[in-house]
This record gives sequence, C-alpha cells and structure tokens, in this order.
Amino acid sequence: MRNKPYVNEDVKLQMEATYTRHSKPKRSFDLVIKGILISSFMLSNFAMGGVSAFATTSPDLPNSPTSVQASQQIQVQEDELVVNLRLAIKAIEEIGWSPKTLQAISNSLHAIDDKLNDDISYRFTFGLKDAILDTKLVIAQYGGDGLTELRGKGNSINETLQSIEAKMGMSTPSNHATPPPVRKKAEVRIASVAENNVTVVMDGQIQSFPQPAVIIDGSTMVPMRAIFEKLGAEIKWDGETRTVTATKGNTVIRLTLDRDIAYINGSPVKLTAKAQSLNGHTMVPLRFVSEALGSGVKWDGSTMTAYIESAGHTDQASQQVINGIKVKYGRHTYGVSTQSEYDQSLAIVEDALKGFDDVVFGGMYNEYFELFLEGERWSGDRRDRSERNIGLKIAEGSIGELVKAGVSKDVIRTVSKASTVAIDLLRGKTDPLDGTPRSIYDALILNRIDCDPIAETYSAVFDSLGFNTMIIGGNNHAEVLIQINGEWWETGSGAFRKADPKKAIANGSYVISQPTFGTIFE
Repeated sequence: MRNKPYVNEDVKLQMEATYTRHSKPKRSFDLVIKGILISSFMLSNFAMGGVSAFATTSPDLPNSPTSVQASQQIQVQEDELVVNLRLAIKAIEEIGWSPKTLQAISNSLHAIDDKLNDDISYRFTFGLKDAILDTKLVIAQYGGDGLTELRGKGNSINETLQSIEAKMGMSTPSNHATPPPVRKKAEVRIASVAENNVTVVMDGQIQSFPQPAVIIDGSTMVPMRAIFEKLGAEIKWDGETRTVTATKGNTVIRLTLDRDIAYINGSPVKLTAKAQSLNGHTMVPLRFVSEALGSGVKWDGSTMTAYIESAGHTDQASQQVINGIKVKYGRHTYGVSTQSEYDQSLAIVEDALKGFDDVVFGGMYNEYFELFLEGERWSGDRRDRSERNIGLKIAEGSIGELVKAGVSKDVIRTVSKASTVAIDLLRGKTDPLDGTPRSIYDALILNRIDCDPIAETYSAVFDSLGFNTMIIGGNNHAEVLIQINGEWWETGSGAFRKADPKKAIANGSYVISQPTFGTIFE
C-alpha cells in the first residue's frame, strides 16, 4: 500500500503561462507559503516532482505576523530545448503525424539527449520531466504512422526517449524479465503448463500461436488455421455457413463449427470432439491434423505437449522457392538476396522468439496494461501525473483500438509482445541516410535500417508466430500490416491502428510484399 502524499493546505500556487510563436514561454507564479520565501531553484525542484525542497514545510511551523501577507512573484522561463519539444508536441496534436512533425519531435529529443550527455545536471531543468511525459502520451495517442523510425541519427523516437528517461531516472531498463537459461538444442521448455495450455512442437520447433492449443472437456484442441497453414494448406472461411475449407494439393477438407463430422475429399470423418470457435479461432481435435493431412502426431500427457511432424518430414520451406530462396512463410523472402542471408536472419528471429514467454506485456507499464484489459481507463485529466493515470493513458494509445474491436485478451497480449520483440531486434541499428538498406539481413546482420528493413523484420516476427502479414509502400515509406481477427492493422511505437490496404492501394500505395496467405492484392 502506498502512503498518501502529504498535502499542505497552507500552500497556494497560482500559475499563468504566456506562449508566443517566436519567443520562450513565460510562466508567472504567485506563492503564499506560511512566511517561507521560495527560491526559483526550489520551485524548479518542486515542478520536477521532487519533495526534498519542501521537506521542511510543515503544518507545525508557527505563523509569523506577516506570513499571511508574505508573497513573492517568481518569473521562470522554460529552457529553449524544452520549448522546442513542446512546440513539436503541439504540432503533432494539431496536425498529426507527418515527415515534418516527426522530424521536429525527433530533433528535439536528440538535442535533449545530447545535452544530458554533456551535462547530467540538465535533468533538473524546469519543465523537462513534464515535457518528456507529454511526449510519451502524444506518441501513445497519435503514434499510428506505422513505424516512427526517423532519419535523424538513425535512432527511433522510442529509443531516444528511453535514453533520456534512463539518464533522468524515470524508467526501468528493459521490457524483458530475466532471460531464460541456455538450453540444449533438443530440449523442449514447457512454459504454459501453469496456464493449462498445450505446447505445440512442429518439426522440432516450439510454436507460438495467437490462440494457444488447449484442453477442452478432455480433448486436445488446436488452432486449425495456424497449424494447417504451417503444413502448407490454404484456408478459407464461409461466415454464413460457418464452414472452414482447407486445401492442400489434391486434398480438400471441409468442416462446420459445432459439428463432429468433417469431410475429406467428400468422405465423412468422425471427429473426437466438435469443431468450435475459441476467441475467434477455429479449434479442432489434435488427431484430426493427422487424419486430414497425413502428418505424424504424438501426445505427451506428462508435459502437455503435442508433437506434429509434417508428412514426409518436410515443411513449407522445402516446397516454396522464391527467387531461388527456400522460404518458410508464404512467398516472403524479407528482401534478402541469398539463401544464406535468409537463413541467418530467420535464425536470429527464431532465437529471439524462444524467449517470447519472458517478454513482459506492456513493459514497465504491465500493471496498467492488464488493468486496461480489465476495463480500467485513465481519468481524462492530463494534469494528473500519477503513474496509474499515465500508465492507463499509454495502454489506451497502444492497445485501445484492439480492445474496441473486440480482440481477445490473449491475442492482444500476443501481438503486443510480438511488437516488443520486433522493436528489440531493431534497437540500436543506424540509418545511413542513403536509402540502401532493403532487407531484414541489412537490419539484423549489417545493423543498417530504414523503413524497408524495419517492415521486413516486423513481417518475419509476426509470420513466425502464425500471423498473416503484408507490406505496402508509397511516398518513400514502407509499412507492415498484420491481420488480426480478419482485419488488417498497422503498428508503430507499439500502437495498433486499423488499416485498409485496398483503400491505400486505390489512393496510390503499392504492394511490396503480398500477404503470407489468403487474398492477393492487385
């Protein structure tokens, strides 16, 4: 339980702020505090949220005869760098994201970060902490541009913010819990037993699906789309008849929700449990994977692990060759030129996803992201600088649209954590400012980025988790789109916003990378 902050009823503060376009804002303060005259230095500490400057102000102090009359007007000007940051924030609030507003806020943050490198005492500058908090809030609310990765110095807005917060002591160092210990190659780490979920291992690799496999009424149920597509089948959904059709080569499988009969090439097959919908995903009995596609299936009840081997011990990588490169997901090469570049890059992505269960949903704001999923909301008062209010506001900006769209809590956690993995993979990379970086290999091996490698990296991460992704371009910008619950979404700065690829293409955008599966866009 937190102690309530001390409130001194005898302390009164009135503030008046004047802003002009070409000069620094001036703020005037009138204070009457029981006969104690407050210096501008102490006032600065108070504005920064510090308590040490006011620690001696106590209701037990005697009133002097002149205390009621004592007052002092203090003129305080915000530092020029803080003013520039506030103006950049205001521009984004008024006109939204654009190359100019993005560059303005990036330049302002870089200037502050550089200043802190040279003079750590700058962290006490009047108004700086509030300006940084305002920046985080505006990014959370308006950060739907898709990437927010800028040209300036090659660092993203988020990365620069984290650097500033670390120097000011405002943040925790990582979005990850303690890294998992090094494991042997053949060892399977079961991380979901505590949640009674089922771990799925396909062709020797642990899988992570938006909707995990689960035990329902004693039957092991697996997500049909995610598994069948990884095994090379194409899935179609008929919402009117609630029927799923899977096609692989000459094999056609049809089944209807809430029925225990499926049809393989027209012949009926009795299911051990009815097909059903769970959080928007069609779930089928594990054994049906073997019956439908001839895959090998084994069940280990002691560890609640399902082992699936594709027919003939092959996977999509051996069946799909694009531009001379064997690929794992759809026709996605992630912009690489050779098989070696592809294999090296995907190995890094797969290694990062081994620690997926250790990624903290919402990072340092995990508590408030979870509260947001449970229906809690921020107060609406930007003057409320409590950790709770700020955390809920940031959660709203990040996952609020997903919640409004009715996406399940588990899927929201998954896509949010996947975005964190992508951001972490791209952290610290630099932009050479010449437009040459094009692929995931450029980003993960050569440490060179611009919007193309960033989009390819996001695509690889979400593809590896079973999502459908595509990349569109236009106006010298590439954007990854992710399909969640049948709708397309863009994500940037960890914020998810609905997207309409058909409309974007009609307005002049073009497809850089077609969807992993499903509809082809012309």
